[in-house]
Amino acid sequence: MKKFLLIFLLLIVSGSTFAQQYKSHTVAKGENVYRIAKRYNTTPEAIYRINPTAKEGINEGEILAIPITDDQEYNTHVVEKDDTVYSLSKKYNISIETIYLLNPEADKGINIGQILNVGKIIKKDPTAIDAISDKGKDTVLDSLKIIPKERKIVRYITHKVKRKETLYGIAKKYKITVEDIKKNNKRLYAEQIKKKDKIRIPVYEDKPSPGDIITDPTNSRVSATTRYTIKPKDTKYNIARRHGITIAELEKLNPNMNPSFPIGMQITVPTTIFVSLKDSIQPGFELYEVKPKETVFRILQRTGISADSLFKMNPYLRDGLKAGMVITIPKDTLTAVTNFDVSKEKYIDLSKNLYNFSPKKVAVMLPFGLDTLNFEARKDTEEFLKSKQSLRIALDLYSGVLIAVDSARTRGITTELNVFDTQKSNNEEYIKKIMAENDFNETNVVIGPLYQTNLEIVASELKKHNTPVFSPASRKESSLYDNFFQTRPTNVILQDKIISFVEKDSIDKNIVLIVQQGEKHKQIKEKLIAKFPNAKIAKIEEGNYLYEVRLNKVLDKNKPNWVFLESNDVAMISNVIPLLNAKAESHKITLFTTDKNNAFNNDNIKNEHLSKLHMHYPSVDKEFDNKEVEEGEEASSFVKRYKREYGIDPNNWAIRGFDITYDILMRLGTADDLYHSASYEGTTEYVENKFNYSKKLLGGYHNSAAYLIKFDDELKLTLVE
Repeated sequence: MKKFLLIFLLLIVSGSTFAQQYKSHTVAKGENVYRIAKRYNTTPEAIYRINPTAKEGINEGEILAIPITDDQEYNTHVVEKDDTVYSLSKKYNISIETIYLLNPEADKGINIGQILNVGKIIKKDPTAIDAISDKGKDTVLDSLKIIPKERKIVRYITHKVKRKETLYGIAKKYKITVEDIKKNNKRLYAEQIKKKDKIRIPVYEDKPSPGDIITDPTNSRVSATTRYTIKPKDTKYNIARRHGITIAELEKLNPNMNPSFPIGMQITVPTTIFVSLKDSIQPGFELYEVKPKETVFRILQRTGISADSLFKMNPYLRDGLKAGMVITIPKDTLTAVTNFDVSKEKYIDLSKNLYNFSPKKVAVMLPFGLDTLNFEARKDTEEFLKSKQSLRIALDLYSGVLIAVDSARTRGITTELNVFDTQKSNNEEYIKKIMAENDFNETNVVIGPLYQTNLEIVASELKKHNTPVFSPASRKESSLYDNFFQTRPTNVILQDKIISFVEKDSIDKNIVLIVQQGEKHKQIKEKLIAKFPNAKIAKIEEGNYLYEVRLNKVLDKNKPNWVFLESNDVAMISNVIPLLNAKAESHKITLFTTDKNNAFNNDNIKNEHLSKLHMHYPSVDKEFDNKEVEEGEEASSFVKRYKREYGIDPNNWAIRGFDITYDILMRLGTADDLYHSASYEGTTEYVENKFNYSKKLLGGYHNSAAYLIKFDDELKLTLVE
């Protein structure tokens, strides 16, 4: 069925020198909206505005209306393996500077699948169609459908909000938008809906009135012009907004404008609309200029207001936040939260600043191994489930993911969840088959796979879409792919966590190093010596054995002894711990380790000894039992939901699945995308895991948030940091 195109018809007043132009573009094989936008030097959003059905996908041969400002088209190139800016400049016979000028984002490097402009298309016959004067306009306008003005409301329905309902769900039920509901229930710009609330639902006229045609007032806005002098803090954006035009229209009026935008420069602007900064502000509010790299979430943090309130005061923010924007905020709100103690870890609650309620598309890729299960033989299946550790981990992670999706839904974040079975490790051919047979273009995030080899394959395949891939279990990072998110703090981060803690309070302490022999522990030994050059090193005998006499030489009766024990040898640990425990009767001894591995959990190692030595260690999660987990509000809600759903307590993997997924959904609800959310200053924390992502110089993102735990008296685990 033919898709009708929607477009705004433009009216031109007498004497106008500026009119919006459109081109017709026939979609070629393999083209997408992003590539077409690059060709005409516009944005996908601008194309979607006049071709709304394009959001559902475009087909070869379809005709689109393309907004243009300079009647210029550009050649595009999809970056392939081994492409460089230099090689592309040679291939297309243009300068490197031209590529950077046409593609400012290339300054940070180019990636496989990225679309670049690589020079202008030389045309013989212009095809731009002016909305009034061009004779060839009929070829475009015949395929365009007029957009009606704002739909007429014929009556209202009163809707009583039910438990767990969201604005998005209600809007979908009545086939209207969330904005339609808010416009007719003004309080919802600042408040969340609650059970038993009564809200007005507008019922619109089925067909638009014959005369209801929206026209673009561009021409009337710029038909009469005047000169404007640039003042301090002026930007192209705020000048254009205050004169009721776009930046592109402002640049069209001033083709020779100095790009540095100096104070005192005079430019041409429309006389029809102008609001001074001073006059545009109401009592109790002030203006704030958006800083470079500042985000909506950061502004919400600094002001302490809700997302709905900020957007109500600044509706144009929904089109995106840009440096230099001048926005309206409540007066004196910034000073209340700008000062904080940077020496302490700063925690942020994303659920209080949700504003992006568009449905999220999440893919989960885990090794369920369904291809190897024989469901007809129940006993064999049960035995397989018991013996297959990767399958048990996958099922536990997935159970937590499901609870997280349900929990996010109660906050208005809806999720389309797609699940894929990766079967086994190092499964490149099958993984690539999954990627080829399914559309990941609109996917917001992929959680998984479990194995590092499969993770690298998925990250590589999805780099062209810039889709984030979250590693739920692997300890390894990726040095190749910018879209790779490591959710588990690495061994180096865990080491640095406890070393930093000791370093801050190491004055007047006797630092002792007891390190297992061998290459595996050589690196951590050198790292500890570099951090604590005055540390005493206990001599370890062949077979990783420590004699009491050697220990006596490095301990000090007159100072607190802070002892690092680095080993994964059960025999060595079961030898050293009792020695230290005995010495604790006459010495002040605190035990530390950068790696509390499984050897410390061996039955030969008594927790009573670790408790007496108050052993400190870094951890990815809190490692508490479920009784302690239930103390927090979020944690308690999760545990109750999990027990209700599955009839058992959640284990660490189920909790991890919940924490990772819920954090991702909260980040998507408070940002344009997950890369945007990674710029947040602060740590998010849920049941037993916390997250603070930062970009590495090479590769993707790592999580630097880890816990520091100690054995306290009476075998109790205490959270130190």
